[in-house]
Amino acid sequence: MARAGISKFRVQQARDALVARGENPSIDAVRVELGNTGSKSTLHRYLQELAREDGTRLDDEPLLSETLRTTVAGLARQLLDEARAVVAAAETRHTTEASAQRTEIARLAQALGDIQAQAGQFAAALDAEREAHAATQGALQQERIRSATTANENAALTVRLEEHARHSASLEEQHRHARDALEHYRQSVKDQRDLDQRRHETQVQQVQAELRQLAQTLVVKQDAVTRLSQDTARLSAELAESRRELRETHETLRVTRQTRDDLVASQARLEAEQAALAEQLTVAEGARAALVAEERALRQALATQEGIACGLQARLAAQESLYGDLARRLDALDLRSAAEPLEANRSS
Repeated sequence: MARAGISKFRVQQARDALVARGENPSIDAVRVELGNTGSKSTLHRYLQELAREDGTRLDDEPLLSETLRTTVAGLARQLLDEARAVVAAAETRHTTEASAQRTEIARLAQALGDIQAQAGQFAAALDAEREAHAATQGALQQERIRSATTANENAALTVRLEEHARHSASLEEQHRHARDALEHYRQSVKDQRDLDQRRHETQVQQVQAELRQLAQTLVVKQDAVTRLSQDTARLSAELAESRRELRETHETLRVTRQTRDDLVASQARLEAEQAALAEQLTVAEGARAALVAEERALRQALATQEGIACGLQARLAAQESLYGDLARRLDALDLRSAAEPLEANRSS
């Protein structure tokens, strides 16, 4: 039994609306047109009854005259021919459009594959750049540690150089005092000898008496001179050693400064390379984002093309259904037209 609210009149209205839109009035289409209500068996029964009523109105001999039947048959044949022409044109157009759609889909799939391959290459290049960037960061950190260590060593060497300079100045001061003392002693001895010589003629006896004491004094003085000479030689040797160490310290400081300058230049070069790598990374990420956007657009275009192809297939199915209905009606009209002469002969 039909559901509440479903009547033959409503089924007829839904069928006529579908036919007016050029759609196939199938059971499912009529049910959708009715709002997905009504059982398929009831709809099938109503559609068959409406089809029989349409056939009775058009082909029932008691209701139609000979001229009208002939006219209707001619119109039916003309309608069938036109429908066949329309269907053939639609099939041709659909075949062309389907071929074009398939070609376009193949092209889009190839483009999508190329873009995915490029995206993979960019991703690999990006990973390589990131690894190189990490390696550069590690090398830069090591260089910074080496630079700090060298700076500490340089500071220590500077302190040591200052200590050597102070020690050398102290040795120079000691040597100067010793030299001044020796010169003063020599001058004193010279003055004493001059004084003794001036007094020689007048104090010969006194000098002879004091000769032993002067000889002893001279021995003591000679010992002091010897000690002063030894101290002077020792101080000279220490001064030479200090000067040698000072020269070595200056050479070490020069090498350290050269190493520091090399490290500073290396650090500047590494920072420039890091900036260049960061810029390349930014360019690669921008290119990857553009490729992702282009891939998304291509996927949307592909989905749109697939929707159009599905719509065309649905239209072709509807046209084929309509062509089948027209063909069945035409066959029915042909059978009735062929049966009319036989009935006329029987009547005569």
